[in-house]
Amino acid sequence: MITIPKIFLLIFARTSCWKFEFHKRNTMRNPICRLTKSLPLLAALAAAPMPTHAETFRPDFRVKPDDVTVLHAADVPPPAGTKIFQGGAHGKFFMRDWTRSDQVFRWEVTVPQGDDYQVNILARRNSEAPLRVEVQCGERKIGDALTIEPRKWNRQTLPGTLRLEAGAQSIALRVAAPDTFSAELLSIELVRPAVREKQLREALALRADTAWLQKARFGLMVHWTAQSMPQRGERKPYAEAVQNFDVEKFADQVQATGAGFLVLTTSHALMYFPAPLKSLDAIFPGRTAPRDLVAELAAALKKRGMKLFLYYHIGAVNDSAWLRASSFWETDTTKIFDNWTAIISEAGARYKEDLAGWWFDDGTTNYYYRSAPWQRLTRAAKAGNPARLVAYNPWELPAATQFQDYFCGEGNGDPGSGGALTPGDNGLLRGGSHAGMQACATLNTESDWDWVHDKRDTTIGPPRWNIAQLADILRRYAALKNVPIFNCEIYQEGTISPQTVERFRAANALAF
Repeated sequence: MITIPKIFLLIFARTSCWKFEFHKRNTMRNPICRLTKSLPLLAALAAAPMPTHAETFRPDFRVKPDDVTVLHAADVPPPAGTKIFQGGAHGKFFMRDWTRSDQVFRWEVTVPQGDDYQVNILARRNSEAPLRVEVQCGERKIGDALTIEPRKWNRQTLPGTLRLEAGAQSIALRVAAPDTFSAELLSIELVRPAVREKQLREALALRADTAWLQKARFGLMVHWTAQSMPQRGERKPYAEAVQNFDVEKFADQVQATGAGFLVLTTSHALMYFPAPLKSLDAIFPGRTAPRDLVAELAAALKKRGMKLFLYYHIGAVNDSAWLRASSFWETDTTKIFDNWTAIISEAGARYKEDLAGWWFDDGTTNYYYRSAPWQRLTRAAKAGNPARLVAYNPWELPAATQFQDYFCGEGNGDPGSGGALTPGDNGLLRGGSHAGMQACATLNTESDWDWVHDKRDTTIGPPRWNIAQLADILRRYAALKNVPIFNCEIYQEGTISPQTVERFRAANALAF
């Protein structure tokens, strides 16, 4: 259980944006909270059961000569005075309160073969003062002043290379100057220069054209999951709810909003998939459905000139049985990524061009700390359709990999993405770790932080914006070819709020 003091700590840990691993009222992830919402939020959290995680993933700390090695700040004993943001959950975030030069992060690693490695620092500098960092192994060290813009997460490559000899080595990261500062640390990365260049070429070669996405202007997302509630009465079992889903009525609603595509959530807080899937049944039977809702929905949308994306979560955070069955906690990541690629490639090969994209959640807080085989994952995600768009949601953290096509932009209410996007950029981000990727933003519609309709006998409210405000949002994103995705709450019956449909219809007509 999460105690009330810890809830206060989590809520007030940040001044602008909070992320809670207990996933949107213990089912959904990454709310964007406002200070005015803090008291209702406290009440909801105090009343809601919280998941507990008795296990955690431990890396092998073995340097990968032919890949990027992630040395996560949360995987080593914390330097005195530093704290992990949201420790104890299955996602790994970053270390806070890095404020003194004597706070040294140290990783004990095994190096298979001696070579020279580039070092990336993934950090956020919260003070204006210059911040010089050093990474040392034995007598060798490299360092530089962090030039990342204050209060923004980024990935910075230190100049030169660090020689790592074969065998057991200790790698230390420290701030050389000044004596007082404020920063947060996600990780350091080790990669041989030739490997980095090769991976960048291969990642760019896999990138798909996003012109159609820009023309779509905006999309809708629905978290229709095993935890969705009907408007009235008891929740039905998942397979029964899949069978009863009114595809044509729902597709009519989506079309009426003016959206060009839909993102349908599959696995989320619990591992379920709304279609037959042999690969999932082989890992954990009973979590699929006889009806292929994905195929029927894709066909219904296509008939109306729209495309379908699928949302997928690797962990299904409230599902301890799935975590065990999928080898989620094992240091050897072979099984978990074999399971992942089997599920994702089977779906992709089946739906082919009818599946236009994937929205993979927790890219930086779940896949990343495992030093995921990104190229393999992205190739599996594009099975059956090389033009399929793929993204691994980083929340506000740096991009987990270059092997993706677009930036999910969760909670990014700034169409210009903090100055990284201008009218001349053709929708592709200029700066930061997502440079060169298509700009998108994923935003909540009816509330600041409820992404799923999981409340019994409750009517979904109207959007947070009136018609004029929503029209202005649509215009400002479209002017920069930044594509917003609006998450709308949905009843288990398979319908969204008529007020939401009408608000988008009217705003779309006014905007364009």
